[in-house]
Order: sequence, then C-alpha cells, then structure tokens
Amino acid sequence: MESKLTTLAEEKKQAGLKTMSKDSIAWLREKIVEIKRPDKITATIRDERFRKTNQFRIGMMYCFLYDPKTKADLPYWDKFPVILVLEKYNDGFLGLNLHYLPVKYRMAFMSKLMRFAQLTPEDDIKRMRISYDILNSAKRYVEFRPMLKRYLYGHLRSKLLMIQPNEWDVAAMLPLQQFRGARTSTVWKDSMQHYREHMAHFNQEEE
Repeated sequence: MESKLTTLAEEKKQAGLKTMSKDSIAWLREKIVEIKRPDKITATIRDERFRKTNQFRIGMMYCFLYDPKTKADLPYWDKFPVILVLEKYNDGFLGLNLHYLPVKYRMAFMSKLMRFAQLTPEDDIKRMRISYDILNSAKRYVEFRPMLKRYLYGHLRSKLLMIQPNEWDVAAMLPLQQFRGARTSTVWKDSMQHYREHMAHFNQEEE
C-alpha cells in the first residue's frame, strides 16, 4: 500500500505542479483537508521499503522514529521527526524538524530557503545548500530556531527514510508529527513565542 506521501507527490506531478510553487502549496492544502485518518500515514511511510537507507546527505530531507536520550527532561518531543539535515557528526546530526512550526509559517520558511536550492537542468530541486551558519547570520531566517534539533544515531528507532526533493512540500504539509508530552497546539504556541523573542532581539540590535 502506497503512503499518502507517495500518492500525493505522484498526483502533484501528474497535475504539472512544481515542488514548492504557490500553485503546488495551494493544491496540497485542499488535498490534505480531505485526509480522514492522518494517524495512519506514518505507518505506511515506514512500510515503503524503497525509502529505507543507512546513509544520508546534508541538504536532504528524512523522517524516522526517534526516542530521545533525555526525554525525561524534555517538556515534549516528536516521535516521528521530518528533518532537513544541516550538519553531520560522528554520533548523530543537526537538522530542522519542520513539525515544530505551524504549517503556515513552515511553508513560508521553506519558500525562503528555495534561494539555496540546487536545481537540475529541468529546474527540479536536487538538494538544499544550507547550513547552520547561513541561517544563524540573518534575521529573515529566524524561524529556524524552534526547529533546530540534535539527533543521536543510537536513539533512532527505525531506518532513516528518504523523502525525495519532489516530495518536500508534501512531507512539510502532511500531519506527520507525533508529539509526546504536549499537544501539537502547545508546541506550536511555544515555538511562535520563541520566534517572536528572537525577532525582538534582532530588532533591538538594529536600533
């Protein structure tokens, strides 16, 4: 059984919609409202064997099951992160978990990142040439802060699951989050407060 991630990406392609275009995002909004059982989506994604990989690249997107080492000390955490990888380490990696921002702000942020997209000759997304230093240096990317998370290989509870570039907008908009410790609305409220505090800090520095 194909996942909603796969079927929506295929339908989007057949409709002639470019990934991360305004038309694609508007089309996806309508499709996602029609989803009846969002809780079933992650299981079908995990069952798609072609997604499973032991290797990954900076600037690409992945999802996986995760069990944090310090979960007893965390107010909440996401069991099924969707990550844009920024840095790799010997014991893990740094990335942006898109689930920590409300969908509206998440998609606006992803649209801003398109200036860093490496494209194919057909103008399709190949990967994202982005880094922590780039995001940290500019006010216009301040939304990244609530999403910035560090993950340890030893606490992955599934294979890394590849999300192809042509699926990025689909994955970013699907309700795949599995927060533990708090409701999604609480997480998003905290993230927006975090975002506003950093915006205020940037504004003070500019005065």
